[in-house]
Amino acid sequence: MNDILFFPVVTTVEDELGQKEEIEDYSRQVFCEKNSASRAEFFSAGQNGIKASCVLIINLFDYQKETRLKYENDIYSVYRTYERSDERIELYCEVRAGG
Repeated sequence: MNDILFFPVVTTVEDELGQKEEIEDYSRQVFCEKNSASRAEFFSAGQNGIKASCVLIINLFDYQKETRLKYENDIYSVYRTYERSDERIELYCEVRAGG
């Protein structure tokens, strides 16, 4: 695993009117390995309105059920995960709209 992805660190700030706003800072670094989504995965996801982009593999202990991540300056949504027997997890990602 020689690539790096970033998970968001979310902080909540309150302005002078008492309105709360969540700010995402993609600063938590995790080593990963990138694979392409298989043809079967691409078509299966497409049937559910999802555009599969890639599969990112990380160590299982690094994953805290995040649903978003940043990889190579793109923001991705995690639409599916798969825990492997080698203590790694596959994150199936699609490019997030507006990201």
